[in-house]
Amino acid sequence: MCFKLDCGVCKKASWKGCGGHIPAVLDSVPEADRCTCEPKVEKDGKKYPPMAKPAPAPAPATNSA
Repeated sequence: MCFKLDCGVCKKASWKGCGGHIPAVLDSVPEADRCTCEPKVEKDGKKYPPMAKPAPAPAPATNSA
């Protein structure tokens, strides 16, 4: 089952799950509010954002003493 989840990179609506329910999850979300990351996933002849990506890891702290 798929569910809506915000992308950790662009912070817009994406999805997570098996990939079989992407239209049910995202068809009600306006295009402008959908994840803009690539590559797009094609389902039932329509293009959707890729599965939600995790937020990038923070840069390691540097100790400049």
